Amino acid sequence: MRRIKLIAAAALGILALLATPGIAAAKKGHVHKHPRAAKRDRNRDGLPDKWEKKNHLSLKLNQAKRDQDHDGLNNKGEFESGTNPRESDTDNDGVNDGNEVDESTNPVEADSDHDGVKDGAEDADNDGLDHAGEQEAGTDPVEADTDHDGVNDGAEDSDGDGVSNADEEHQGTDPGHADESGSGDESGAGDQTGSDEHSGSGDGSGSGDETGSGDQSGSGGVEQGHDGQD
Repeated sequence: MRRIKLIAAAALGILALLATPGIAAAKKGHVHKHPRAAKRDRNRDGLPDKWEKKNHLSLKLNQAKRDQDHDGLNNKGEFESGTNPRESDTDNDGVNDGNEVDESTNPVEADSDHDGVKDGAEDADNDGLDHAGEQEAGTDPVEADTDHDGVNDGAEDSDGDGVSNADEEHQGTDPGHADESGSGDESGAGDQTGSDEHSGSGDGSGSGDETGSGDQSGSGGVEQGHDGQD
Protein backbone atom coordinates (compact mmCIF):
# COMPACT_ATOMS: atom_id res chain seq x y z
CA MET A 1 0.00 0.00 0.00
CA ARG A 2 2.83 2.33 0.91
CA ARG A 3 4.47 1.51 -2.37
CA ILE A 4 1.32 2.40 -4.29
CA LYS A 5 1.13 5.78 -2.54
CA LEU A 6 4.73 6.55 -3.43
CA ILE A 7 4.10 5.67 -7.06
CA ALA A 8 1.00 7.89 -7.13
CA ALA A 9 2.87 10.82 -5.57
CA ALA A 10 5.69 10.43 -8.07
CA ALA A 11 3.21 10.36 -10.94
CA LEU A 12 1.55 13.56 -9.68
CA GLY A 13 4.95 15.23 -9.44
CA ILE A 14 5.79 14.29 -13.00
CA LEU A 15 2.45 15.60 -14.23
CA ALA A 16 3.03 18.88 -12.40
CA LEU A 17 6.42 19.28 -14.07
CA LEU A 18 4.97 18.57 -17.46
CA ALA A 19 2.16 21.08 -16.94
CA THR A 20 4.43 23.97 -15.86
CA PRO A 21 5.73 24.90 -19.37
CA GLY A 22 2.18 24.76 -20.69
CA ILE A 23 0.98 27.15 -18.02
CA ALA A 24 3.87 29.50 -18.75
CA ALA A 25 3.15 29.35 -22.46
CA ALA A 26 -0.51 30.00 -21.84
CA LYS A 27 0.34 33.06 -19.76
CA LYS A 28 2.74 34.27 -22.42
CA GLY A 29 0.13 33.73 -25.09
CA HIS A 30 -2.36 35.58 -22.98
CA VAL A 31 -0.10 38.61 -22.91
CA HIS A 32 0.17 38.58 -26.69
CA LYS A 33 -3.55 38.32 -27.08
CA HIS A 34 -4.09 41.41 -24.97
CA PRO A 35 -1.26 43.83 -25.74
CA ARG A 36 -1.32 47.44 -24.75
CA ALA A 37 -4.26 49.05 -26.49
CA ALA A 38 -3.30 50.02 -30.06
CA LYS A 39 -3.93 53.55 -31.26
CA ARG A 40 -7.47 53.67 -32.53
CA ASP A 41 -7.93 54.18 -36.27
CA ARG A 42 -11.58 53.89 -37.14
CA ASN A 43 -11.26 54.90 -40.79
CA ARG A 44 -8.24 52.63 -41.25
CA ASP A 45 -6.11 55.22 -43.02
CA GLY A 46 -2.99 54.67 -40.94
CA LEU A 47 -3.54 57.87 -38.96
CA PRO A 48 -4.55 57.69 -35.28
CA ASP A 49 -8.01 59.08 -34.57
CA LYS A 50 -6.57 61.26 -31.82
CA TRP A 51 -4.21 62.96 -34.26
CA GLU A 52 -6.96 63.43 -36.83
CA LYS A 53 -9.30 64.95 -34.25
CA LYS A 54 -6.58 67.29 -33.02
CA ASN A 55 -6.10 68.58 -36.56
CA HIS A 56 -9.81 68.74 -37.41
CA LEU A 57 -9.71 65.94 -39.98
CA SER A 58 -12.86 63.94 -40.57
CA LEU A 59 -12.84 60.36 -39.32
CA LYS A 60 -15.34 59.41 -42.01
CA LEU A 61 -12.83 59.76 -44.86
CA ASN A 62 -9.45 58.24 -45.63
CA GLN A 63 -7.12 61.13 -44.89
CA ALA A 64 -3.75 59.53 -45.66
CA LYS A 65 -3.32 60.94 -49.18
CA ARG A 66 -5.14 64.23 -48.68
CA ASP A 67 -3.29 67.54 -48.45
CA GLN A 68 -5.54 70.18 -46.90
CA ASP A 69 -2.80 72.80 -46.55
CA HIS A 70 -1.53 72.34 -50.13
CA ASP A 71 2.13 72.16 -49.11
CA GLY A 72 2.98 69.12 -51.21
CA LEU A 73 3.03 66.80 -48.21
CA ASN A 74 0.04 64.51 -47.71
CA ASN A 75 -1.39 63.82 -44.28
CA LYS A 76 0.47 60.53 -43.94
CA GLY A 77 3.69 62.43 -44.52
CA GLU A 78 2.63 65.19 -42.13
CA PHE A 79 1.99 62.62 -39.40
CA GLU A 80 5.32 60.90 -39.95
CA SER A 81 7.20 64.22 -40.08
CA GLY A 82 5.48 65.68 -37.03
CA THR A 83 4.22 68.66 -39.02
CA ASN A 84 0.87 70.42 -38.94
CA PRO A 85 -1.48 69.24 -41.71
CA ARG A 86 -3.28 72.57 -41.48
CA GLU A 87 -0.17 74.75 -41.78
CA SER A 88 1.83 74.72 -45.02
CA ASP A 89 5.00 75.97 -43.32
CA THR A 90 4.96 74.45 -39.84
CA ASP A 91 8.24 75.99 -38.65
CA ASN A 92 7.70 79.37 -40.38
CA ASP A 93 11.09 79.38 -42.08
CA GLY A 94 9.78 80.41 -45.50
CA VAL A 95 9.78 76.92 -47.04
CA ASN A 96 6.72 74.66 -47.26
CA ASP A 97 6.74 71.38 -45.37
CA GLY A 98 6.68 69.30 -48.56
CA ASN A 99 9.69 71.07 -50.01
CA GLU A 100 11.60 70.71 -46.76
CA VAL A 101 11.05 66.97 -46.78
CA ASP A 102 12.19 66.80 -50.41
CA GLU A 103 15.24 68.96 -49.62
CA SER A 104 16.09 66.93 -46.51
CA THR A 105 15.80 69.91 -44.18
CA ASN A 106 13.82 69.68 -40.96
CA PRO A 107 10.22 70.85 -41.48
CA VAL A 108 9.70 71.37 -37.75
CA GLU A 109 12.89 73.32 -37.12
CA ALA A 110 13.40 76.72 -38.75
CA ASP A 111 17.20 76.47 -38.73
CA SER A 112 17.96 72.83 -39.55
CA ASP A 113 21.75 73.15 -39.50
CA HIS A 114 21.87 75.53 -36.51
CA ASP A 115 24.02 78.09 -38.30
CA GLY A 116 21.88 81.05 -37.32
CA VAL A 117 20.20 81.28 -40.74
CA LYS A 118 16.64 80.10 -41.33
CA ASP A 119 16.25 77.37 -43.92
CA GLY A 120 14.30 79.69 -46.20
CA ALA A 121 17.17 82.19 -46.25
CA GLU A 122 19.82 79.57 -47.05
CA ASP A 123 21.29 79.37 -50.56
CA ALA A 124 22.63 75.83 -50.74
CA ASP A 125 23.47 75.97 -54.45
CA ASN A 126 24.98 79.48 -54.39
CA ASP A 127 22.94 80.72 -57.33
CA GLY A 128 21.95 84.01 -55.73
CA LEU A 129 18.46 82.81 -54.85
CA ASP A 130 17.63 81.51 -51.38
CA HIS A 131 15.40 78.50 -50.71
CA ALA A 132 12.28 80.59 -50.21
CA GLY A 133 12.93 82.40 -53.50
CA GLU A 134 13.56 79.09 -55.28
CA GLN A 135 10.21 77.87 -54.00
CA GLU A 136 8.45 80.92 -55.41
CA ALA A 137 10.29 80.68 -58.71
CA GLY A 138 9.71 76.93 -58.96
CA THR A 139 13.41 76.13 -59.23
CA ASP A 140 15.57 73.52 -57.50
CA PRO A 141 17.24 74.87 -54.34
CA VAL A 142 20.08 72.37 -54.53
CA GLU A 143 20.91 72.87 -58.21
CA ALA A 144 22.25 76.24 -59.36
CA ASP A 145 20.97 75.87 -62.93
CA THR A 146 17.75 73.90 -62.68
CA ASP A 147 16.97 73.82 -66.39
CA HIS A 148 20.62 73.42 -67.51
CA ASP A 149 20.43 76.37 -69.88
CA GLY A 150 23.71 77.90 -68.76
CA VAL A 151 22.00 80.59 -66.64
CA ASN A 152 21.92 80.33 -62.87
CA ASP A 153 18.46 80.29 -61.29
CA GLY A 154 19.08 83.66 -59.62
CA ALA A 155 19.76 85.28 -62.99
CA GLU A 156 16.70 83.70 -64.60
CA ASP A 157 13.45 85.65 -65.04
CA SER A 158 10.93 82.93 -64.21
CA ASP A 159 7.84 85.12 -64.52
CA GLY A 160 9.00 87.01 -67.62
CA ASP A 161 8.53 90.47 -66.12
CA GLY A 162 11.96 91.79 -67.05
CA VAL A 163 13.42 91.44 -63.55
CA SER A 164 15.71 88.57 -62.55
CA ASN A 165 14.67 86.18 -59.81
CA ALA A 166 17.45 87.38 -57.50
CA ASP A 167 16.48 91.05 -57.98
CA GLU A 168 12.84 90.24 -57.28
CA GLU A 169 13.89 88.51 -54.09
CA HIS A 170 15.85 91.56 -52.99
CA GLN A 171 12.90 93.81 -53.84
CA GLY A 172 10.51 91.60 -51.89
CA THR A 173 8.43 90.63 -54.92
CA ASP A 174 7.52 87.14 -56.11
CA PRO A 175 9.82 85.83 -58.86
CA GLY A 176 7.18 83.31 -59.83
CA HIS A 177 4.35 85.78 -60.52
CA ALA A 178 4.50 88.87 -62.72
CA ASP A 179 1.32 90.46 -61.36
CA GLU A 180 2.69 91.61 -58.00
CA SER A 181 3.28 95.26 -57.23
CA GLY A 182 6.80 96.53 -57.39
CA SER A 183 9.31 97.71 -60.01
CA GLY A 184 9.16 95.25 -62.86
CA ASP A 185 6.20 93.21 -61.65
CA GLU A 186 3.64 95.00 -63.78
CA SER A 187 2.75 97.17 -60.86
CA GLY A 188 0.53 99.52 -62.74
CA ALA A 189 2.37 102.50 -61.26
CA GLY A 190 0.88 104.31 -64.23
CA ASP A 191 -0.35 101.47 -66.36
CA GLN A 192 -4.05 101.56 -65.54
CA THR A 193 -4.45 104.47 -63.16
CA GLY A 194 -7.55 105.75 -64.81
CA SER A 195 -6.52 109.33 -63.96
CA ASP A 196 -6.74 110.27 -67.66
CA GLU A 197 -8.10 107.39 -69.70
CA HIS A 198 -11.23 106.64 -67.74
CA SER A 199 -11.64 109.44 -65.27
CA GLY A 200 -13.54 112.31 -66.77
CA SER A 201 -16.63 113.91 -65.27
CA GLY A 202 -19.13 111.54 -66.74
CA ASP A 203 -16.94 109.58 -69.14
CA GLY A 204 -17.07 106.38 -67.13
CA SER A 205 -15.06 107.88 -64.29
CA GLY A 206 -15.41 104.90 -61.99
CA SER A 207 -16.20 107.20 -59.08
CA GLY A 208 -18.15 104.29 -57.73
CA ASP A 209 -18.56 102.00 -60.67
CA GLU A 210 -16.18 99.20 -59.59
CA THR A 211 -15.24 100.12 -56.08
CA GLY A 212 -15.21 96.55 -54.80
CA SER A 213 -16.04 97.88 -51.36
CA GLY A 214 -17.91 94.69 -50.64
CA ASP A 215 -18.35 92.93 -53.96
CA GLN A 216 -15.67 90.27 -53.51
CA SER A 217 -14.23 91.11 -50.15
CA GLY A 218 -13.22 87.61 -49.22
CA SER A 219 -13.64 88.46 -45.58
CA GLY A 220 -15.42 85.18 -45.17
CA GLY A 221 -13.32 82.95 -47.41
CA VAL A 222 -14.46 79.55 -48.43
CA GLU A 223 -11.63 77.42 -47.00
CA GLN A 224 -11.67 77.73 -43.24
CA GLY A 225 -9.91 74.46 -42.59
CA HIS A 226 -9.63 74.85 -38.82
CA ASP A 227 -13.32 75.40 -38.11
CA GLY A 228 -14.70 72.31 -39.79
CA GLN A 229 -13.58 68.82 -40.64
CA ASP A 230 -12.67 67.75 -44.13
